[in-house]
Amino acid sequence: MSESKLNEQIKKFDELQDSMHEAEKNRTLEEQVAYLKSQGIDPSKSYAKWDDDQEEE
Repeated sequence: MSESKLNEQIKKFDELQDSMHEAEKNRTLEEQVAYLKSQGIDPSKSYAKWDDDQEEE
């Protein structure tokens, strides 16, 4: 693969990565909860911890 083609592919991957990060920011609460559960994270405990941290500040 030539260097120009390689750079073109890298640029495409960077653009895809950026769009994926944008999509993650726009999840509904239901989608975010499902995602956290799929990662083995209990959202109710995580959010409760964040609430506790905010009260301490």
